Amino acid sequence: MNGTKETKQDESEFRSRCYGIIVIRSENSNFNADFTGNPRRLPDENGTIYATDKALKYAIRKYWVDNGENVFVWKTFREDKGKYLPYTLEERYNNMKQKLEKETPLEVFTECIDTKLFGITFAMQSAIEGESKNISLTGPVQISYGVNKYEENIIFSNDILSPYAKDSGDKSPTIGNENKAKEIYYVYDFVINPQNILNHYEDNSEVQEKMMLKTGDIDRLKDALKNAVTNLNTASKVGSENILTLFITMNEGSKVQIPTLKSLVKITKNNGIPTIDLTSVVNTLDNYGEKRMELYYDNTLINVDSCDKIDNKHQSNNKD
Repeated sequence: MNGTKETKQDESEFRSRCYGIIVIRSENSNFNADFTGNPRRLPDENGTIYATDKALKYAIRKYWVDNGENVFVWKTFREDKGKYLPYTLEERYNNMKQKLEKETPLEVFTECIDTKLFGITFAMQSAIEGESKNISLTGPVQISYGVNKYEENIIFSNDILSPYAKDSGDKSPTIGNENKAKEIYYVYDFVINPQNILNHYEDNSEVQEKMMLKTGDIDRLKDALKNAVTNLNTASKVGSENILTLFITMNEGSKVQIPTLKSLVKITKNNGIPTIDLTSVVNTLDNYGEKRMELYYDNTLINVDSCDKIDNKHQSNNKD
């Protein structure tokens, strides 16, 4: 038993290069804090707020975990004398190996949706009998940093009163704080390139076969890209949600390289309603060959300019 959902996946090979953007709204929330607890900022003249690819990948992994998928890069715990301690990397590997009933690191990592799509660099602290000690897999999915495209943002701090004293002799409660942003719109780019597998492993047919991208893999990724952030429910991330995903599939065999799209997205507010302007995105894509575009957005939260130029539109309330 491998613990995955009992839903039939499309096992056909997926060969098309894909591009897209994801828009995350964070309202009175802190989607990706730095070590000071503030939203992260780029070292540019405007101090642009941004979020790392790891923040989005965490949300995607959490969504997969919650939906019964096999995910390798995930913190799990063991009980030790009344304490809960995280498993080491080697322990996590051995647990997944047993659960999936696999024999090698390659078999384990290609059975886990996150390491198959995102890749992994894996080094054991001790040698494993009969197995390679180190393995590095380059996945076909790359996600950029998310950059805030809404200029009118305010960072504020809330004082938090703890019911606990600092020590047993102190009667005064502990005061802390939490930093949040009033309203931020992170725009991420992503690229899916099945050719990465062939290019990186041209001399290893076993890796090519096991890492082969399938249509079912793309379906599971697309589902997570549309819903993963909304699925989060931690205290700091409540208020962060998916509001738009544009998924672009090039014709099979196309080697067209599409430029970064997030720089073309404009986000404004009209009468309190956010408007995401995709005009420059759509006009730019007209110059890059035949493709299929799918637009998913929450029409209860935003308006989208130029969505009429996209044939395949899905308006929803994050239920699509």
